[in-house]
Amino acid sequence: MLLMLDDLYTTAPWDQLDAVVFDVGNVLVRFSPEQVLTELFHGQDALQARLMGRVFKTPYWIMLDHGIITYDEALEAMTGRESDLRSSIRLILQNWQDLKHTIPEGVETLRAVKAHGKKAFVLSNYHTDAFAYIEKKYDFFSLFDGKVISARVGLLKPDPAIFRRLTECYGLQPTRSLFIDDTPVNVEAAMTLGWQGICYNEPGKLSRFFGMNA
Repeated sequence: MLLMLDDLYTTAPWDQLDAVVFDVGNVLVRFSPEQVLTELFHGQDALQARLMGRVFKTPYWIMLDHGIITYDEALEAMTGRESDLRSSIRLILQNWQDLKHTIPEGVETLRAVKAHGKKAFVLSNYHTDAFAYIEKKYDFFSLFDGKVISARVGLLKPDPAIFRRLTECYGLQPTRSLFIDDTPVNVEAAMTLGWQGICYNEPGKLSRFFGMNA
């Protein structure tokens, strides 16, 4: 049976790790569609509900992650027959990437990884332009030794191919690589390929495991 690393050990077994691989959304930077909509359309509950369905809960949002459509194409597809939503959808696509809240626990985990002399990588489903924006906005991204972003390579988690792309690009040994993600199916995919895994699904989990103050 495959077990996550924090179910095997109480604290990080640094001697068994060469690299730690981080997802971005909700591990390093907070991403909440609800928060985006609240900030852009405060008090407009009915409009927020419509936009959630037309933007974030469509295949077109995933296609942006996949890198197979542009924002202009997404605007047309998301608008569809609901032309009254066009300006609101445009506003979302122009502004959603300005994520204002980092996750201190995730960032401190990254710093702990580097302090222990281990390599750190990004493996994330992310739109190309949006990732370029936050990469420039937050200086901790300079600590990473490499990055594989879904829209840049045309592959999406949990497809095994994107994990293989990272290991091949940077010469990683899966059994000595730890993947941290907030989505269980992505962690499962990594573990199935022989990686170590942790699902970051509760505050304090990383702090406890990596020996930091919660």
